[in-house]
Amino acid sequence: MKVKILLSSYNGEQYIREQIDSLLSQTQTSVEILVRDDGSTDSTKAILDEYQDRDRLSWYGGENLGPGLSFWKLLEDSGEADYYAFCDQDDVWDQDKVEIAVRTLEEEIPDINSIPALYCGDVRVVDKDLNPMADHMMVQIPTDYPHALIRSIAPGCTFVFNRQARDLLSRFDAKKYGVGLFDWTAYQIIACFGRVIFDPQGHMSYRQHGDNAIGAVTDFYRERLRKIKKFWSGDKKNSRQQNALRLGRAFGREMSPENRRITRDFALYKKDPRCKLRLLKDESTYYPGSEYLLFKLLILFNRL
Repeated sequence: MKVKILLSSYNGEQYIREQIDSLLSQTQTSVEILVRDDGSTDSTKAILDEYQDRDRLSWYGGENLGPGLSFWKLLEDSGEADYYAFCDQDDVWDQDKVEIAVRTLEEEIPDINSIPALYCGDVRVVDKDLNPMADHMMVQIPTDYPHALIRSIAPGCTFVFNRQARDLLSRFDAKKYGVGLFDWTAYQIIACFGRVIFDPQGHMSYRQHGDNAIGAVTDFYRERLRKIKKFWSGDKKNSRQQNALRLGRAFGREMSPENRRITRDFALYKKDPRCKLRLLKDESTYYPGSEYLLFKLLILFNRL
């Protein structure tokens, strides 16, 4: 069984050695590492050469595309494997991260070789020196397609997915439609046509540093307020409506009638009052917590 780890690097000289060493220490023995460098100007390429010269990984360079398109290019160039994993350049993986992901997928999904399948999960948050900041970061919600349209469930660096999922994602023309937040887009596509498994236990150290810092995660009230503000403000370029438009254009004809309907409602709710009303009444998007009420308010105020 082969697992291919897909890492996009960019000016990562400070932390990338530590991450690569953690990948090479995986208990899942048949692991290959493929790196695409997104136009680094520091010593990242020289570091990658060192590992490649020792046959520890393969890497290639390209123009600066940004993380989303760079990861999608890695998907296109990934070659054959049984499973694939996205990987950031600055984290540190537990030795059994890949092994646990593959085992969980195969135990939870009996027909793993016939449908697209994705494993993702929570993380342990650490500072730049790997000092603990929080035991978890994610809020667990259902992993079906309607909920995938509302919010991302986990960072892409936790993703492990099968060949069927890779083939499905590779059919999405990221340059044509725009990839948005690449891991959220990948999660949505797989949730639409396959199965997603969420692991509430973190198996990696998710490093926060510089502009990457997520704030005072150890302060419950400040962190909760931050998440509410983020959920409310959104991102116009990567809004829920824009994501639905991308998915509908790329895969609308292949979707089940119910997934096609809810995709259309998200995409057209501002223009069509019937779509807005259906979203407000739709119970398939329900999950416990204050964010669900905020989601309904986002619909009312045209802020999806």
